[in-house]
Amino acid sequence: MYKCFIIDDESHAIETLKKYAADSAQLEIISTSQNPLEAIKYINENKDIDITFLDIDMPEMSGLDVADLIYKNTAIIFTTGHAGYAVQGFEKNISDFLLKPISFEKFLKSVTKVIDKIEGQRPQSLPKNESYFFVNPGIKGKMLKVNYDDVEYIEGLNNYIVIHTPQNNHIIYLTMKEIEAGLPTNNFIRIHKSYIINIDKVTMMEGNKIMIDKMILPIGSSFKDQLLKKVNSNVIKTHR
Repeated sequence: MYKCFIIDDESHAIETLKKYAADSAQLEIISTSQNPLEAIKYINENKDIDITFLDIDMPEMSGLDVADLIYKNTAIIFTTGHAGYAVQGFEKNISDFLLKPISFEKFLKSVTKVIDKIEGQRPQSLPKNESYFFVNPGIKGKMLKVNYDDVEYIEGLNNYIVIHTPQNNHIIYLTMKEIEAGLPTNNFIRIHKSYIINIDKVTMMEGNKIMIDKMILPIGSSFKDQLLKKVNSNVIKTHR
């Protein structure tokens, strides 16, 4: 599933895109906003939005200006009722352009195009069918073997990640989005914009915190439902 955000000052336009996304079976709408400033803050802080549907003609702030502030953290599909914006739109760092009213057929065509572009930019996935992967520790010609079972959690820091194991911490120059796309989903789950955990290593969960060994990690509000769903599937329940 590709995580999406909708920015539009018109509620009916948001509802149309939400319906199309639900019908596509490839997209998950993480959030919507009629306030461009709030949307910019969310997208740049979380950095986990794959595609943003962005209206251009908004009273508070032009979508053209919004695009300049979020394009590094999300693919952008401009949506507008004014064909005259097309040239200006494609001068920005965007992936595609949809002219309102948007048909489902055109929506799907645009989304497919953008997903293909996203996949083409992603690094080769980690070997999900293996029990291990290799990392480059920053020394030319050297590779270290890391067993998936040894990974406790992964931490995102600026433009690199740290893979925490009991033996060593490995620094790799990937983004959280890139490493998340390559991890086996049966063991690993994102709990925060800065943390991915190995669910097998969890020793305790309480409120908005999770414990792995002696390390306490925060649970982000936008990731909590997904985590609880995974945890609850393994809870032993009484029928008394």
